[in-house]
Amino acid sequence: TLLAKLYIKVLALPKDGKDALKLLNYRTPTGSNSDAGDFAAIAYFVLKSRCRKEGTLFIKDVNDQLDSIASNNAGRKKELIENSLLHLIANTTALEQKWLIRMIIKDMKLGFSQQTVFSIFHPDAAELHNVTTDLEKVCIQLHDPSVCLSDVSISLFSAFKPMLAAIANIQHIEKQMNHQSFYIETKLDGERMQMHKDGDVYKYFSRNGFDYTQQFGGSPLEGTLTPFIHNVFRTDVQNCILDGEMMAYNPNTQTFMQKGNKFDIKRMVDDSDLQTCFCVFDVLMFNDHKLGHETLRKRYDILRDLFTPIHGRIHVVHKTEASTKKNVVDALNEAIDNREEGIMVKDPMSI
Repeated sequence: TLLAKLYIKVLALPKDGKDALKLLNYRTPTGSNSDAGDFAAIAYFVLKSRCRKEGTLFIKDVNDQLDSIASNNAGRKKELIENSLLHLIANTTALEQKWLIRMIIKDMKLGFSQQTVFSIFHPDAAELHNVTTDLEKVCIQLHDPSVCLSDVSISLFSAFKPMLAAIANIQHIEKQMNHQSFYIETKLDGERMQMHKDGDVYKYFSRNGFDYTQQFGGSPLEGTLTPFIHNVFRTDVQNCILDGEMMAYNPNTQTFMQKGNKFDIKRMVDDSDLQTCFCVFDVLMFNDHKLGHETLRKRYDILRDLFTPIHGRIHVVHKTEASTKKNVVDALNEAIDNREEGIMVKDPMSI
């Protein structure tokens, strides 16, 4: 309806005129006309007698105008949108306008969906587009069908979207794990964080991609964490990406604080009685080697050998190997007794 009103204004159509009403009521069926609901098709017939017979724009000109419409729509700059539409109407044919409108409203009426195109281009294209909403990035990063999303999305000093847990039905846990052994680990009540390290340079990103390097330390000389963990890494570790939970540790009681204690690990000050502790449960890259194709078991083996844990500063989250529903029930009861947030069940063969 908004686009219809813009066209009525730009074309200077009488508001109660036949063509204006066609645009405004494009969803209303009229006799044997099968174009009801197709705004672009209705607009084509309105524009047919008002547009030039041959277009004068190059593809770059059209792209520039479409970019302008998109950015001005986001900025609610109605007058600038009208200017772009007027430029397109004055320099394109009615048929060209029909397809431009379909691009603008993102409904191409081709008989197949955006998802279909993505699935043909690359198996992970739809997922990357859902995260980035950037078609150019999809085309550049996934042009090779043999390269998976985990490879391109994981790069040093660039935040990526981590895999999040789902709630499981304890009755079906053995079936979900294909009746094979699985890992049980304590669910930590902290802040999900990824650490990127390259020599003496560090960066920290939250699960939503926010940069917390200033808080935790971009070098061994600053921050609430980096100065205390810089020397724990094996001497041959040049770079790595670790995924884990940032926790607040109380050295007096030797316990982790819970979020319910009303503190924010991302804003802890240096003179606090608490100290920052990074509890690591996964490694995504090690010395330029991306581990997205490796199983969790293989990544865990690599992780345990990357650094020497320091109590209250950097830990490897302990995993217990289990195989039955009873093991899960016992672990859950123990977590409840210890007033922990819960447990995580993970498939060692997952990628």
